[in-house]
Amino acid sequence: MATEAAVTARDVSKSFLMGRQKVPALKGVSLGVAAGTMTALIGPSGSGKSTLLHLIAGLESVDSGELSVLGRPVHTSGQAELAALRLREIGFVYQDFSLISDLTLIENVRLPLEGAGIARKQAHAAAGEAMARVGLSGLEDRFPAEVSGGQQQRASIARAIVGERKLVLADEPTGSLDSKTGIEIMEILAGLRDEGVTVVLSTHNPANLAYADETAELSDGSLVSLTERSSAGERS
Repeated sequence: MATEAAVTARDVSKSFLMGRQKVPALKGVSLGVAAGTMTALIGPSGSGKSTLLHLIAGLESVDSGELSVLGRPVHTSGQAELAALRLREIGFVYQDFSLISDLTLIENVRLPLEGAGIARKQAHAAAGEAMARVGLSGLEDRFPAEVSGGQQQRASIARAIVGERKLVLADEPTGSLDSKTGIEIMEILAGLRDEGVTVVLSTHNPANLAYADETAELSDGSLVSLTERSSAGERS
């Protein structure tokens, strides 16, 4: 029985204007990500990793090709549809955490649910559960500046999974962390994968690849290799 695809890209291209010049960021990328797996995007800076994540999240629009995310054709979807998809089913984890400094951690975590129209009491309870899943119980009322970088990233992950979303996208989630904290974050992401959440992350850290089921290498906007790592799913 074939595994359901969470992400399917067919000949996807994207360019950006720099002054008057159009600069290609992705060139005809085709890629499938099976549901409930972790895929690591690797390659040098400027290879297209972040652009691909932004396209999957609907934060940027596809210039050409087809892109399906969680069964939706995002290449033809409107902004309202994409915003609803992000609020309810897709979480995004940033390298710089992107927490709002004057909100407590739990207020940051519950933001997507409140944006989706969930009542505050229900959103608060779900945010507390998400924080517990990433080991932040007891820190709900702390502000971002009052906790460590690793704890801020855990809060960012909690925000990305609150409401039981199906797909988590992470752009260099360990890039600004020390190696010990980076391992802890990767263990959390691997745990989400083991629970059935699809995870796609970009990384420059070779140690993170041990957690991935598949590694996709990008170079100059093109997909140059795709490697399955059969041992990833066997981690204890």
